[in-house]
Amino acid sequence: MAVMSSGIIAVASFVLLLGNYCLALTRDPHDRPNVILFVADDMGYGDLALYGHPSQEHGPIDQMASEGMKFSRWYSPDVLCSPSRGAMLTGRLPVRVGLHGPVRVFEMTSSRGLPKSEITIAEMLRDVGYSTGIVGKWHLGINEFKCDDGNHLPHHHGFDFVGHLMPFTNHWTCDETKLYMSAPDRYYCLLYYNDSIVQQPVRHHDLTRRLVDDAKAFIHNHREEPFFFYFSFPQLHTDMFSSPWFSGTSKRGRYGDSLNEMAWAVGETLATVREAGLDNNTLAIFLSDHGPHVEMCREGGSPGILKGGKITTWEGGVRVPAIARWPGTIPPGVHSGTLMSSMDLYATLAELAGGKVPDDRIMDSQSALSVLTNGSDSPRSVLFHYCNDRLMAVTLGDFKAHFFTKPMPTPQGFADVCLEEWTPKGGHHHTGLSCDPPFSKAHDPPLLYNIGVDPAELAPLPARKYAKMLEEIAKIVAEHQRSLVKGEPQFVRDLSKTLTPCCNPPYCMCNYERNSYLHELGL
Repeated sequence: MAVMSSGIIAVASFVLLLGNYCLALTRDPHDRPNVILFVADDMGYGDLALYGHPSQEHGPIDQMASEGMKFSRWYSPDVLCSPSRGAMLTGRLPVRVGLHGPVRVFEMTSSRGLPKSEITIAEMLRDVGYSTGIVGKWHLGINEFKCDDGNHLPHHHGFDFVGHLMPFTNHWTCDETKLYMSAPDRYYCLLYYNDSIVQQPVRHHDLTRRLVDDAKAFIHNHREEPFFFYFSFPQLHTDMFSSPWFSGTSKRGRYGDSLNEMAWAVGETLATVREAGLDNNTLAIFLSDHGPHVEMCREGGSPGILKGGKITTWEGGVRVPAIARWPGTIPPGVHSGTLMSSMDLYATLAELAGGKVPDDRIMDSQSALSVLTNGSDSPRSVLFHYCNDRLMAVTLGDFKAHFFTKPMPTPQGFADVCLEEWTPKGGHHHTGLSCDPPFSKAHDPPLLYNIGVDPAELAPLPARKYAKMLEEIAKIVAEHQRSLVKGEPQFVRDLSKTLTPCCNPPYCMCNYERNSYLHELGL
């Protein structure tokens, strides 16, 4: 009797699963496919085993590439978090959007955020019937008038579902291991759920698991309709963290542990897509927001063979790892060396979903759908590399001209900021955030490199021999600047601290139970 009951249950379960699978595949894979966008924070071009790191463990992100397309010339729109992410979501250069100014990113006390006049990818896709969701890092503004109005949070920019969210960033002062400071700074270290604080300061031991739970719930809840899900990782921004399950799993130390946990989250999310029968209906893209924070010694990432890192427009600061996976459409294990920008996601997803690219403003996004579906070359041939509102460099095909460069730390410079065990002295450190002289060096004529044969930018080409190339680049710059209207600067320092989020003034310390959000998810 027990055997028969087990058999009946097994058959019933199979029928139920088959029914769900068939239901999930009622839509053609190319009819408004789902999109999952994974974005790492401060991850270097050379951080993955896939991109040549000799010590990093192979994991689900590498597996994602073996099942899809790896890009070797994908570029970030900027060298810091807020402008790069804002440009990616709007398809417009940060300087046009107003994502520039003296403080370089949105601060906790800022009354400004990503301008609501901009139309994000989420808003564009929602207009054509997509469900939209986000978890993880935001860093595009929080409050506008008071400490809890949340007027710049994601639900004001097209995201219907907002799970666990770090509205600022995983700041180095959030360290719970006492490596940098005796206790986390609760004013910088916040975890929201939707528009409410659930932890202050944030706890890291189960943070990634919370984000994965949100992602799984979103996928299952929207399996019968097209969706866009932005999984924005707090990794690998300092401070480094990992849960007890991943601590000590990497020979690279804390940085590798954190990367391994992030890779696990990617794998869990894609496994949920498969289990829901949505594999062929889902385009998944993984990339980094910009280059690694190399000054953080072993607590920062690796640009691989590339020069520079975060805050610089050398290749190591702007060329990022990028992978696209779409079973049945993108063949497994392919490589693309075509020129790509994170801003191109906007036009690409618009063409993919039948959305509209705004025609009332200058867009910097170009559709690369044919790159994904046919492996063709991108229509893009030019990239403008800004640091704040200063045009630092231009890429034209295989050539790159630097008008300004930021200095790179020397071996002695690294020795001065790194302890013997190669951890940073005194916590957070940048060689220099300013983009203006004397913190950047002007070049006339510009430094010119053939990054097709010299991606490490080691040997500048003789200006006289390459005069025609420099003239062509100068014409492109002149045309670009003629049409450029800079947006009103958003990165300004507000003197009032009344906008700093606080869960229970004046203490600003709280840690609500996990059960409350599990209940909200229906789990």
